[in-house]
Amino acid sequence: MIRLIIIDDEELIRLGITTAINQQPDMEMIANASTGEQGIKLVQQLQPDVVLVDIGLPDISGVEVIKQIKVYRGNIKVVVLSSNFSQEIVTAAIGNGAESYILKKNDVSLILEAIRTTYNNKSLFDSEIVKKGFLSFFSKPKIKGKIFDDRLTEREINVLTLIAAGFSNKEIGEKLFIGENTVKNHTRNIYSKLGVDSRINAILKASELGYISKNLLHVS
Repeated sequence: MIRLIIIDDEELIRLGITTAINQQPDMEMIANASTGEQGIKLVQQLQPDVVLVDIGLPDISGVEVIKQIKVYRGNIKVVVLSSNFSQEIVTAAIGNGAESYILKKNDVSLILEAIRTTYNNKSLFDSEIVKKGFLSFFSKPKIKGKIFDDRLTEREINVLTLIAAGFSNKEIGEKLFIGENTVKNHTRNIYSKLGVDSRINAILKASELGYISKNLLHVS
C-alpha cells in the first residue's frame, strides 16, 4: 500500500485527488495539509511513502517544503503537483530532490501514474516540461511521456559525445585525461544503461533520448 500526503492550499484539489487515490486498491491518502509548515509536520509524524507538493503555498514555497522533507528523510518520495512550470521553479524543485513533476491541468490518471512510477524509484515529468528542455540541467533524457530510469552520469555523457564525434577509445581517454581501460568501462556502462550492443546503436539511442545532439552524429 502506497501511503500518501498531499500539501496543497486548494481545497477542491485536495478533495479531488484524495477521492481518486482512496479509490485505488494500492493507495491510501493518510493526511492532507493546506500550508507548507503543516505539511512538513505531518510528514515527520506519519512518514508517508510519497508526498504530493504544490509549489504555490501560502506560507512557504513548495521548493522549501521539498528541501525540508528530503533533509528529514531522503527516502520519502516527492511528486510536485503544480500549475507553475517556469524554468527557475522546475530546476529548483528537482534540484532539491523532487522525483517527479506534473502539472495540475492533467487528468488524474497521469497523477496516479506519477505516484506509482515515483514509488517504484523512477521519475515522471509532464510533457510540457520535457518540451521546454528543462531536464537537460540534470542530464536526464528528454522523451515526451516516458519514464526516466538508469540515467547516464555526466562522465558517461562526455564519453558518449566523443564517441558520437568519431573518436577512438584512446583519443577519448586523451581528451578526458583518463585511461583507455576507463573509457572502455564507461562504454560498457553506457551500453548497459541504453540497452544496446554497439557504438552505432548507442549513438542512435542517445540521440533519440536527447543525451546528444543529432548534429553530433557520426555513425559511418
